[in-house]
Amino acid sequence: MTLLAAALLPVALALAGSLLSRHLAAAGDGALHRVTLYTLAGAVGFHLWVTLLDLAGLPWSPLLLAAPFALLLALFGLEVLRRRRSPAGARLPSDLGWGDGAALFALTVFALLALTAWIATPDFIYHWGVKGHRFELARGVDYGYLAAGWNWALHPDYPNLLPELFAATALLGDGFDAPAMMLWSVVFFGLMLGSARQALREESRFSRQAGLALVALAAAMFGIGHLAAGAADWMLALALMAALPALLRPPDPAGDLQIGVAAAFAAAAKIEGIPLAAFLVLTQLARRALAARRMDPWAASRLVLPGALVVLPWVFQTLRHGLIQPFTSGGFEISRAGKIFPALLESLAVPSWHGLTAAALLLPPLLALHRRTRPLALVAALQLTFYLYAYFTAPVDTRYYVISSFPRLLLQVIPALLVAGVAALARPTGGPSSHSS
Repeated sequence: MTLLAAALLPVALALAGSLLSRHLAAAGDGALHRVTLYTLAGAVGFHLWVTLLDLAGLPWSPLLLAAPFALLLALFGLEVLRRRRSPAGARLPSDLGWGDGAALFALTVFALLALTAWIATPDFIYHWGVKGHRFELARGVDYGYLAAGWNWALHPDYPNLLPELFAATALLGDGFDAPAMMLWSVVFFGLMLGSARQALREESRFSRQAGLALVALAAAMFGIGHLAAGAADWMLALALMAALPALLRPPDPAGDLQIGVAAAFAAAAKIEGIPLAAFLVLTQLARRALAARRMDPWAASRLVLPGALVVLPWVFQTLRHGLIQPFTSGGFEISRAGKIFPALLESLAVPSWHGLTAAALLLPPLLALHRRTRPLALVAALQLTFYLYAYFTAPVDTRYYVISSFPRLLLQVIPALLVAGVAALARPTGGPSSHSS
């Protein structure tokens, strides 16, 4: 039952998010990318709903968790009836090729191994999974538990979307089951591939297939080899990939909201998702201002509001319960460079990436030379700079901190960088294919 709940809850999130389709989906967005956007929007809405329950002091129950979905399902039915009277929307891709097959193979292998929990990340055992199980038992985010002094290892100040999804899955299913929770990583991986295909829709058929195969095999390779199932890093990789198609095209209203939703999803997922959200929003705001020579307040609201709805309650609860940890950050100490850079070189050579870590160093400056990929290059470079800044400020064992975290952090940016690299190098077909997703 828990595995079934883990399979159905993402579908419910996507159906809920699809109610924003008129504002969230651009005319050229294919069905797979739309599913990604709808799922992210639904996940952000779910996070806001359970946050509201926590603020109101209402314990979670299957009925309370399902109530918004029941209402939204009725609205979705009305929306389906409306769409039947309108022109047909996006359809699933009909030009499937060898790259799609390679991507499906990589995703399937990762899924089969993930569902055994053989490749579960240690962070699931000691962090995300513990929180999810505790929130299930407490029927909500247990701030008293997080604030206990001995729970510093759980990163109590982190945003809670992932353990909230774990807890809701357990409450709607048959209790907390670790292998079933791994399905969320499979979902995030699969949605990421849908947006990757969309980002390559204007390239030649070979480039689209090669790029999709490259990113799928790279992510599966690292996810299996580095034991990444159950990690929150998939969520940030997904957020950046979901924003990529909008970053690759000129700014438009749908793209603003897509980036705003992706930013909100990132901010709800992980502590480093908050700066990623800020970099995404600021980059799109800058693109808007440069293109129009003015700031459109409606565009700004589409970009800023989703993330603000996520971040402000997180700040309130974190300060209210005293969750900020002393080891989170400290003063900037340049003397740490002697430990940081050798450790970074050691991290870049980690076998689970098989040399693809070079993409994190080489691609941002190269992509910055290409006008179309420059926004993604800026976001990725800023995010990597933030990681470096964190290493200079965290009052912990510097070398261990770098070698234990940097390879995993690269999962957040390398997939989007690889896709953008293919987009920059490939020869465009001159327009989107009528069959592209």
